[in-house]
Amino acid sequence: MDAITKIIEQIDQAAATKRTAYKSEQLAQIDADFLQRKMMIEAEDEKLTAQLQKNQNIKYKQLHARQQMEVKQETLMAKQNYLSQVFAEAYNKMQAWQNEEIRDFAATCLEQLSLEKGKKVLFKPSHSMPKSSYSTEWLAHLNEKLDYELVYGGEIPADSYGFVIDDEGVQYNFLYQDLLNEIKTSNSSTISNMLFEI
Repeated sequence: MDAITKIIEQIDQAAATKRTAYKSEQLAQIDADFLQRKMMIEAEDEKLTAQLQKNQNIKYKQLHARQQMEVKQETLMAKQNYLSQVFAEAYNKMQAWQNEEIRDFAATCLEQLSLEKGKKVLFKPSHSMPKSSYSTEWLAHLNEKLDYELVYGGEIPADSYGFVIDDEGVQYNFLYQDLLNEIKTSNSSTISNMLFEI
């Protein structure tokens, strides 16, 4: 009986040792699997975090660039509006000129006009101009200074103040609004630099 009990005890002992070893192996395997999964999850998490950060940086740069572009466009529009106001004010001041200023401006323009000596050309004031602006006496006095001769050619139906010189169908436009538009078109960047220079 003692021998049987002893064998049973040995079998129990061997089984207990196997169970302990198996349990240790299983726990070690579970820990290893857990660590491997944890490392994979952490690596995936780092990758996702890096991708999210990259996406956020890209979105931030795009938003920043878009906002800068909007600010530039708004600034440009404000400058263009201001420039238009400056030219509108200039035109209003020109419209408010008295006869002396109107005649001085016309004389300056006509003295710079290079036409054939002794040629007769038509002087056509805008119907918007005050009737007293360009008198026959003024025209006769101006003709004494010019190489060419001005002859009244009747009013033109322009809403803008000023005049036109007609040289046998070739017209030289001195209507104030058109002159200002030409200056605005050809010199707007120079004028903008002068107005908005910091």
